[in-house]
Parts: sequence; C-alpha cells; structure tokens
Amino acid sequence: MPQHDAIVVGAGHNGLTCACYLAKAGLRVLVVEASPTIGGMTTTRELVLPGFRTDVHASGYQLANLSSAPDELELRRFGLDLIRPEVSLCKAFPDGTCVSIHDSVDRTCADIARTSVRDAEAWRTLYRGYLDGKDALRQELESAPRPWAEMLAEDLRGPRAGERIRFRFQSVRTWAEENFESESMRILLADFAGHAGFAPDDAGGAAFAFLFLAVIQDVGNRAVEGGMGRLAESLAACLAQHGGRIRTGAMVTRIRVGDGRAVGVDLADGTFLPAGVIASSVHPRRLILELLAHADLGRTLITDAEHYEVGAAQMGIYVALSEPVHYSVGATASSATQVHLMPPTIDSLADAFRTARADRLPDEPSAFVVNEAAIDPGRVPEGRSALKVVLTTVPYDVDWPRLGAGYARSVLRSITERYIPDLEDKILAVSVMTPPDYEADVSSAVHGTVTHGAMTVYQQGALRPTPELGQYKGPVGGLYLCGAGSHPGPGVSMMPGRNAAHLILAEL
Repeated sequence: MPQHDAIVVGAGHNGLTCACYLAKAGLRVLVVEASPTIGGMTTTRELVLPGFRTDVHASGYQLANLSSAPDELELRRFGLDLIRPEVSLCKAFPDGTCVSIHDSVDRTCADIARTSVRDAEAWRTLYRGYLDGKDALRQELESAPRPWAEMLAEDLRGPRAGERIRFRFQSVRTWAEENFESESMRILLADFAGHAGFAPDDAGGAAFAFLFLAVIQDVGNRAVEGGMGRLAESLAACLAQHGGRIRTGAMVTRIRVGDGRAVGVDLADGTFLPAGVIASSVHPRRLILELLAHADLGRTLITDAEHYEVGAAQMGIYVALSEPVHYSVGATASSATQVHLMPPTIDSLADAFRTARADRLPDEPSAFVVNEAAIDPGRVPEGRSALKVVLTTVPYDVDWPRLGAGYARSVLRSITERYIPDLEDKILAVSVMTPPDYEADVSSAVHGTVTHGAMTVYQQGALRPTPELGQYKGPVGGLYLCGAGSHPGPGVSMMPGRNAAHLILAEL
C-alpha cells in the first residue's frame, strides 16, 4: 500500500495550499520540492547584501485578498501578517506629475480629478460596477472554470450583450480610450495589463487590467510583513499542523503511470514514492513533455503542450541603499507599495513590447519599483533602504551574460535622471536577475516568465493550460494540476491550489 495518500509536486504557494487542504481533510500528504527551500515564486532572500531581505519573484499580495484560503487555513495563526499602506500604487511621469490609487475610492478620485474630473467620475462608476459583481467574481475565481460556450451564451443574453462580449476580448488601449480622456489613466491601466504580458493592443488586456486595478482599489496592494516568503512559511506550518510533510531537495524526474493511473513519482536519486493521488504544481509544459514523457499520452495532447505559449519574460534589479531615496513627484510615491515609472504613454509601451517580441532590448522598457523597505522597514538594517525594479518587457533570446549588467545600469541611470534624482548616489550594491537567471532559480519560470504560461484569451479559464487539461484533471487517472497553469492563473492567490484540492476531495 502507498505510504502517502497524496503527493504534491512542487512547494510553491499553490502546491502548499493544495497540500494543506488535503491534509486538513485527513489525507497523508507529502510535498516534494526540487529546491533546497520552499516557496517557488513566493520566496524572500538576501540577494544583494547581508541583512537586506528582498522578494525574489512575487511581491504584491493582491488577488489573494479575494481568496477564501487564508481564513479557511487560518494562516494568521501560522504567522501571516499583511501591511496595507494608504497608497497602493503610483504612476509617476517625467514632468513631475503622478496619479495614485489610495486606500479609499474618494481619495483616489480626488487624485485623478487633479488631471481630469471626467476620469475621476468614470473610475468611480466603473469601480461601483466591480463592487456589484464582486461576489459573482469571487465565485468564478474559486470554482472550476465554466465551459467557454456557457460563458459566451450568458454574455449574449439580455441587454448590452455586445458590450459584454467586447469587453471580454477588448484590448486595454481601446477600452481605456473609450472610458478615460487623460493619458495618465490610460497608461496606468495599460501598465497593469503588461504585468501579465498583455501589450496595449493584445486581445483580452482590458479585462485583466481593470480586474486587478479594481481589486487593488478594493482591498489594497498589500505587502506580506517580513517578505513574501512568510506566506510559504505559514502554509508549511499549517501543513505540519495537519500532519503533512515536505521533502526538499527532491527533484521529480518522472510521474509513474500504471494501468492508466498515476501511481507515484520517481526522484532524481532513484527513489520511487508511491501514492494514491498526485497533484502537480509544476509548469504544464514540464508536466506533459518531461514528467509524463513515457506515458504514451497521444499526439494531440503533446502537440497542445508544445504549442502552449509561455508568455513574456521579466528581469529584476535589486538595489540596496544607504538611506531612503526621494521621488521627484513627491512623498506620495515613496509611501506607495509600487511605483510605475516608464514608459509614460501607451504608444511607448507598445513600442517596448514590439521591440522585446523582436528579441531586442527596449530602450525604454516597462518598469515599476517595489518600495520594499519603505513599506516594511524590518526587511533592511536600521536607517538603510532597498528597492526592487521589475522590467516586464524584456526578451529571452538575447546574450544576457554579456548584456545583462550593462542593461541594468542603463535602466538605473534612466530612473535616476527622470524619476529618483538621488538614487545612484545612495546605491550600496546591486543584484540582477535576468530571464535565464530566473529560469535557473525556479524550474517553473520557463524562459524567465512568472505566469506558468501566457494569459492569452485562448489560455484562460477552461482552456488553461489546454482544452483537455482545463479542469485540473491530468491526462491519466489520479493525476491533477494545482498550479498557476490552471484557472484562474498567475499571481499570488492560492486559488488554483484550493480549487484543485476541492476537486480531488470530491472525487475521492
């Protein structure tokens, strides 16, 4: 008989979430993780200098605010504490102006009205619509995805059907231009679409951008006190409380299949671990093309996995500072969780995407700053500070070993000249993570991506990652998908892990 009822492959936050629910229900659960530490893309490490703790991948705690998992798993009891600043994010411009999302819609609208009263009222109206549909949205995010035919049929019923269908597939450029007159609001929304790899003219960008900005207006762009790694630690503590175990340094090389069912996993050291259920939080491409390479899955499934688009690469620049810096737009930016900097217009953002997709380095990439130390001073030595600069529009196929350090310096120079005048004077040390660095650090960061697959309209919902795998069920019995390559997708939410666990328990 198997020593474990369930094995979860991957100790990222979704894998750990799935494991917690299974263990809480009484299953004997083992999580196996190739890395020596847990967390996946929710880790906090001293990347730059001793005493400077930085979030390596994920930083903002956004969609997780709508998740039921933190309360159901009592993560506060296991050490999860959140910080919500008054200013969630700020978009700064080279001319010294900015627009910000505050902790109340009234403050946000007052800020927007400095540029456009019409845009302030438009945001209030749109946000009211989000609140009206919030319960339905949460239900959709925390359930198995409905078939596309069913969703489209629902969109087509009743008045304003055309408007609903358009919005589902609309680019962020056309939607923003229809709803806002100022370039500042238009580019703010386009920046958020860019977080998931949507260029301004890509289909589907509007819905993603509005969802995330409305969620931030509602519940804040929070930070995890002590770093995002505390989320993984709280999940691990919850798992241990319910009898689950984690085995790190254990790379899975194959999911073994017998009589059409997953029966266990083979590790790189030759160990075979049997289990009644296997849940995978690894990248869908790796699951199908590597871990199940010997399972005779059929040509269609393999072709779909080969065609599964990985999405946009990212680059991180981690900066240790002698003391806090000052933004040219004023103190509002310093108090925000994130500050979106360049590019300043939708056209220039579109140019950055076109350049990156042509495998060239953009002169002006999409860049935002995470104010890690300003929001959570305990992450750095007293009196010091730190910033994390994320570039969301960089190519994968360039000579990064030769170009990476110089490109990072040029970005920091541009930020100093246009947005943070005292930045370069206060830099103690810099660490750079290029797309290949991210890929080497976490196997699921394929091509330096953070989304477990592009969020194109044909890789969402029941089509994520592929039509055959779109309901958390693997291609063989007893195998399930519980990572961000499944609905509702990327970001720190715990929802894919929770949704998969509910399906597993229902089927058991």
